Amino acid sequence: MKTVLCTLAVAAVCAGCGNNLAGPGGSSPFGPPGGLAALSVDSAHVRLVWIPPSDAADTGFAGYVLAWGNVRDTLAKSATGFTAGPLQRGAMSFSIRSLLKNGQVSDAAAIIWAPAWRFDAFPITVTEYNSSQQTGNPGVDAGTGTTNPEAVGLLDANADSTLDFYLWGPSGSPLQLLSASVYNPGWHQTLFSTESTPASDLNAPLASFPPDNTFSLQFVTLEDYTIYYVKTVGNTGEINYARVHVHILPGTYPARSVEIRISLQRVSRLAYA
Repeated sequence: MKTVLCTLAVAAVCAGCGNNLAGPGGSSPFGPPGGLAALSVDSAHVRLVWIPPSDAADTGFAGYVLAWGNVRDTLAKSATGFTAGPLQRGAMSFSIRSLLKNGQVSDAAAIIWAPAWRFDAFPITVTEYNSSQQTGNPGVDAGTGTTNPEAVGLLDANADSTLDFYLWGPSGSPLQLLSASVYNPGWHQTLFSTESTPASDLNAPLASFPPDNTFSLQFVTLEDYTIYYVKTVGNTGEINYARVHVHILPGTYPARSVEIRISLQRVSRLAYA
């Protein structure tokens, strides 16, 4: 897996790096940081970002206590992000609290993260589905906890159990990615988020994952160099989330193609990747 570094600068400053423990004081009148998000940097590092509490300008505010596993790190009050790692594979819980100079700490803001598997060695190329044009695979198996993404044909013998979404552009209209269930109601129901993220190229850093309630679309109309977010449901009930980086290749209907690069969350039902 290619290491892809986040473009965000590391804003966190350790006040004595290592396993630093907060003071023994009681509950803080301050609230915890807001907007806590986890972004995969690579398979072993996560970028945590947050918004300072509303009273962070108070002279009694000292910083933050960030915790995961057996690690406790005290961060400066100027910190709005921190890159943790290297981490072992599997889901990891992170919490962050506001810290006062007297040692009191706030309630915790918490988030669960597991590393996304980003398939950067080569992109998947798929060609639009058309009843008169069957050159190239129009579909994608986004992968699961044990299988990797790959191109899939709609007419393959095992398409009903592997296909998650496919490429289509009816009568030369703009290309779309559609859920497999649109092609056949008995096939996988993939849901696309209403949110997408422009990307300069297929190597763009991972973007923050959208809320689960945005996954409501059966198809999305493609724009070049854009990251789309998908939620796939397998035959045995597993749910996997993925980022789908798309680049539209030069070509004309009915044989247009796109390159797709996938960042897959192998941990079922975990939206953070």
